[in-house]
Amino acid sequence: MNHLPRPIADWIALWRDLPRHPRQVLLNRAHAHGSAALLTVTLLADLIVGHSFTTIAAYAALIVLGPPSLVGCAGAVIHTLWGRGLIWADLVCEFCGDGPDDGDGPEPDDPPGDDGDDLIREITDYLHTHATSTARKD
Repeated sequence: MNHLPRPIADWIALWRDLPRHPRQVLLNRAHAHGSAALLTVTLLADLIVGHSFTTIAAYAALIVLGPPSLVGCAGAVIHTLWGRGLIWADLVCEFCGDGPDDGDGPEPDDPPGDDGDDLIREITDYLHTHATSTARKD
């Protein structure tokens, strides 16, 4: 799916992953607004123009983009409930990065240090202690 356009790959991934991981997909779909926006633009164009081509495009958009838009709307409701800590406290939203009950404390896996200064100091010490030979051998 790396060579497909983003909306098509997203649509395929939605229907592939929804039966496998329904809770995670619903939680993450709250952040995807592409299909709902495209569906809205198509339906508005049909209302404004009123041509047979726009009506056919509106029907096609409803068939193709309608279900993902409904999943996105349901995901927005579920994400709000999850964010308030009412459901699925064991899940983590991939876009938000933290759960509803996470505090502002440091993560236990974060290394202590002062923003990479230790690493820079170690690299410069290593380079100063290990001289390289730059002389040409003839």
